[in-house]
Amino acid sequence: MLINSHVKRFLVSQFKLNSKLITTSRARTTAAAQTTSSEDIKHLDTTDPSVNYKGNYDIIIAGGGMVGCTLACALAKHKLLSNLKVLLLESSPSKKTEISQEYSNRVVALNQNTKSLMQSLNIWKHVEKIRLQPVRYMQVWDASSDAMISFSSAELLDDDVAYIVENDVLLHAVNTELHATHNDNVNILYNAKIAGYQLPTGTEKSNKSIVKMANGDTYTCQLLVSTH
Repeated sequence: MLINSHVKRFLVSQFKLNSKLITTSRARTTAAAQTTSSEDIKHLDTTDPSVNYKGNYDIIIAGGGMVGCTLACALAKHKLLSNLKVLLLESSPSKKTEISQEYSNRVVALNQNTKSLMQSLNIWKHVEKIRLQPVRYMQVWDASSDAMISFSSAELLDDDVAYIVENDVLLHAVNTELHATHNDNVNILYNAKIAGYQLPTGTEKSNKSIVKMANGDTYTCQLLVSTH
């Protein structure tokens, strides 16, 4: 299936991803990916026995953190996009997240739009079961003047201004829902470290991106998204 502009609009609108990230995937990569010569993977012969070709995907998501996993979950649940073949590349090993009783200082601030997205994917209920801290008043001031602006939940129809959620809690919630989706079209590859990639130049017959892994495996895809 060819990936069209509808998918890109979905990624930009739902996840606020820069369109350049979707088309070029030039976000932060490993040192190996930065130094790998594009000539090494420019021409891929899938019939060559020396090429450990693992298959083609509609979308490959590089990065299995909060954004990558949420994107995979959204694609798996979307009625128009759930039939796409998706590969999520996670560099860490597969492990169960243990939520400590002590609060972590690694947190994210989530606004109402993010909450709405999480609710639409049934992720938010997992966050609420663990813990979060609503922000009901916020004041921002300038260090060199008396300028000030404040936000209050009373001004937002008694809805919270934002929510402070620990990284581990949010990632656990996203992964819980992602694995509960049971969409066979979405595959997760752990311990997956990218050695290099080649994007289509427009001058080749194939319009696919090529992703070469550190272990020698090679994948192709219609759309490569970096979520680092």
